[in-house]
Amino acid sequence: MSARRLPVVLMRGGATQGLFVHAHDLPSSPRARDALLLRAIGGPDPRGRFADGVGGAMAGGARVVVVSRSQRPGRDLDFLVGVASPDGSLIDWTRPCGGLAAAVGPFAIHERIFPADDGTARLRLLHATTGERIDAYVAVRGGEVVETGGFVDDGVPFPAAEVRLEHLEPAGDPFPTRLVRESLPVAGLGELEATLVDVGAPAVFVKAEALGLSGREAPQELARARRALERIDALRTAAVARLGLGEPGRLRPEVPRVAWVAKPAGYRSAGGEDVPADAIDLLVRELPRADPDAAPADLAVAVAAAVPGTVVADVARTLPGVATRIGAAAGTAAVGAEVAWRDGGARGGWRVERCVLSRGARRLLAGELYVPQPG
Repeated sequence: MSARRLPVVLMRGGATQGLFVHAHDLPSSPRARDALLLRAIGGPDPRGRFADGVGGAMAGGARVVVVSRSQRPGRDLDFLVGVASPDGSLIDWTRPCGGLAAAVGPFAIHERIFPADDGTARLRLLHATTGERIDAYVAVRGGEVVETGGFVDDGVPFPAAEVRLEHLEPAGDPFPTRLVRESLPVAGLGELEATLVDVGAPAVFVKAEALGLSGREAPQELARARRALERIDALRTAAVARLGLGEPGRLRPEVPRVAWVAKPAGYRSAGGEDVPADAIDLLVRELPRADPDAAPADLAVAVAAAVPGTVVADVARTLPGVATRIGAAAGTAAVGAEVAWRDGGARGGWRVERCVLSRGARRLLAGELYVPQPG
């Protein structure tokens, strides 16, 4: 059995790692492409250890990112993010891009796909599956990506340079039911005031007090709070029904995101940092994500905070044109959202024009993978 040499770069984007590959180094057939990449990570493997590949070395599960020059007007790069199934038998290319989008620009500059002058390079990205447009701003010095800096991602112990991401029109109407606030019938709790948002992924927000919570809960507290978990699960079931997503048991645990919000208050982050009330604009808690690259609620929080009448806006200290400082269990994050009301009769409504957030990114390894080939 011969081996194919596949040039790869292991990158961190946010708190997620991914194997980055040039599109031109892969077969043009999607089936052959997926087979090659699955063998590269060590799949299929019923035990999910990926011992005969590099999938087991990536924190949070095996992910691959395929990057190419874009042929689309107004875009510089096309990219795909693939998430391998737990047994490595298939790759899901439909997931939201998550933190790995922050690493696409640095990868393209490192690999000379995108020539960048010194200063701040703007790279216009297109997520090829969803059509999402993202402008990434990357610091460049001496023709190379600046990777050192003071930006710290939640869940990452070391600082890095900041990559600013501007999500352009990430949603049409961000409120899938066309209501900014509605009553959800939740088993065991009655009617709860809720806001349903879909920006990148569906999410449901309620006030913490409606679930008997404070909004300051640490992950370990939630793990022990059986009754609270039952209430949260009942809320998720009600949101699934209202959104028409299907059977809750057949959906990933992150669909929809379930979050509860409260007014700013001091707390201690999961990393042991004391976060004062005046450093945040609201408290947000959600269940820990089983998939670390699943879309977090940050974009949805910022959008809901910017729209009057939502349950999030009730408790947030968001000011027009200023990013919302979110106090989450892992730490703080500033996310900006520009929203506007567009008249149009029955077709009018709120529109998201731009969401802005930052992530860190860094090249971890570059080289060749030896991928066994049949024959």
